[in-house]
This record gives sequence, C-alpha cells and structure tokens, in this order.
Amino acid sequence: MPPPPAVAVWSRWRLHADAVAVVLTEHGISSEVVDDPVATAGLLVAELVAVGDLHVLEARRRGDRPTVVWGGTLPVPRVAALRDAGASAYVSGLHAPRELVAVVRQVDGGQRVAWPGAAVPVEVLTGRERDVAQAYLVQWADRTRAEVATRLGMSERTLKVHIANIRAKAGHRGTATRDGLLRTLTVRGWIG
Repeated sequence: MPPPPAVAVWSRWRLHADAVAVVLTEHGISSEVVDDPVATAGLLVAELVAVGDLHVLEARRRGDRPTVVWGGTLPVPRVAALRDAGASAYVSGLHAPRELVAVVRQVDGGQRVAWPGAAVPVEVLTGRERDVAQAYLVQWADRTRAEVATRLGMSERTLKVHIANIRAKAGHRGTATRDGLLRTLTVRGWIG
C-alpha cells in the first residue's frame, strides 16, 4: 500500500515553511516544503497572510484543492477575506503548534473547521472618516493636506482632526506616515 500523499507546506520565507513541516512530521503527518503554492496538488499549509496572497487561494479553490492558512495575527476582516477567497481554515501564528496540527488533520479528513472571529466585520470608522481616509490616502494621496482639505470642503484643521481620529482608531504603531496609515487601514479592511 503506497504511503499517503504528503501535506505540502509553503511560505515566502523558507525557514517558516521548514519549521511548519517539522512540526507536522513530528506529529505523524507526512509533509514536504514546496516552491509553488498554486500548482501544488492536495492539501497545502501556507503562510498566505499578505494582502496580495488572495489570488493563490482563489486559484486553489478553482482547482478544488484545500488550503490551510497559518501565520500572522489578522483582524476579523482579513480572516473573512481569506475564507471568502477559498481558504479551508486559518490558524494564527499565536496558536500552539498542536492547534495547527489538529486543524490540518480536520481539513485533511474532509471536516469543516470553525473560523476564528469570522463574524461580520465591525466598521470602526464613521462614514465621514472613511471618506476622509479615501480622499487623503488614495484619491488625492499626491496632494498636500491643505489641498485635500480644500477639495473636501473643510479646513485643514478639521482634516487634521479626522486624520488624528483615524490614526487613534487604527492604533498609532506604523501609522505616522500616509503609506503606513494606508497599509494599516487596508489590512484591517477599513478602506478599499
């Protein structure tokens, strides 16, 4: 009788993939690190937590190939986006290795896995704050604060207050620049 197919493991960072493969193997799950997450047949355990990784999940879903996403500590909207793109399960990088192993076994056995915090995303920004964020960070990102305020029909001081409120809600870490604030709001799913 041939051995069961190995669970494929992939990450942009080979060291991460190697570590997960070792954990799986130590728990009796045959695993191998692969170079191409899209072309890999069978179950894939992948670190697909970057914003641009959803295409991998969508391609694997079209091929009816299950994918367990692991790593990171993603907010609810990002977890929901993974689910919607076709992931079979998500395991945060904060979970113990045995929890990843349990989820891999469930998915490999064809069982459904409960999604952590996959409730309806909570809208934290007000409608006006979303409009300001969109204008300041996307639509007119190449303009000065004064120019953006004028285009929005408000004073620069009012724009500054909105931006300060948005930063406070997003958390100040990594949001001191426009790029940092845009990245944080995009990852949280608060801006499109």
